[in-house]
Amino acid sequence: MRITAILTLTALTVGATVSGCAVVPEPQEVEIEEVVIAPPVPVCYEVAELQKVEVPAETKTVFGVSVIENPPYEPITQRTEQKIIVKQAEVFYVTVNPQTGNQTEVTNFCDSNIQTGRVGPAEGELAGPPVPVE
Repeated sequence: MRITAILTLTALTVGATVSGCAVVPEPQEVEIEEVVIAPPVPVCYEVAELQKVEVPAETKTVFGVSVIENPPYEPITQRTEQKIIVKQAEVFYVTVNPQTGNQTEVTNFCDSNIQTGRVGPAEGELAGPPVPVE
C-alpha cells in the first residue's frame, strides 16, 4: 500500500506541475492606425494670408444721340458711347488647400473693414462718363 500511496502522490505532483504551466500564445502583428491631427481652424483670418478673387463687372455698350435745336442754324447732333453695367463686379477672399487645390471662401476676417461682395456701380448704372463718338 505504501508503493501505491507514493505512486499516487507522485502522479498528483506531476499533474499539479503540468497544470500550472501556462501556454504562451504566439505574438500577433497589430496594425497601428496613423492619426493625423488637423491644424486648428483660425477664429479669424488675416487678409495677407488669403487669396483675393476679383470678378469683373459685365457691361454692354449703348450709343446715344443728342440733338440740340439751334435755330436759325442746323441742329447740333452729338453721338456718345456709354457702357452700362449688366452684372456688378464682385470681390471675395479664399483659402487654397495646398494638397487638393480646392478653394474655400472666407468671411471671418480679423479686420472688420474688409469689403467683400458686390462692389462698384450697380446693375443698370453707367460704368463711366459718356464718350463722344465722331
